[in-house]
Amino acid sequence: MSEKKKLHPEIKVVDVGIRELRSITVYPLSAKDQFTLLNRLMTAIEEINADLNVENATNADALAVIQKCIFENLNVILEYVVDESERPDFDELTNNQIYEIANIVFEVNYEKAAKNFKDLVTRAQGLLS
Repeated sequence: MSEKKKLHPEIKVVDVGIRELRSITVYPLSAKDQFTLLNRLMTAIEEINADLNVENATNADALAVIQKCIFENLNVILEYVVDESERPDFDELTNNQIYEIANIVFEVNYEKAAKNFKDLVTRAQGLLS
């Protein structure tokens, strides 16, 4: 009896490119990689807060800090979620494509997990009351 492989429903395909589009596959993170990446991104957010005086920042200041954060972290994120043979360079990504990839990583790996853990904590608190 042959065993059928199931495709993971959280695997997404994104089109990237400037003049010619090509498809890349964005894979979900393992639990270990989720926590490792989350720690890296939280550190980046802390650095943004330290680098940016929000009260006195101009739009240009904010964009510069955000650009630095994306530039320093996008390749790391892509290493986790895209096979090396498909991994795009900055030269072939538009801002919308970067957003689409980041949105997939967030929705698939963090958004639902955060909601599920919140619900679990609420249910556990209900048992203790």
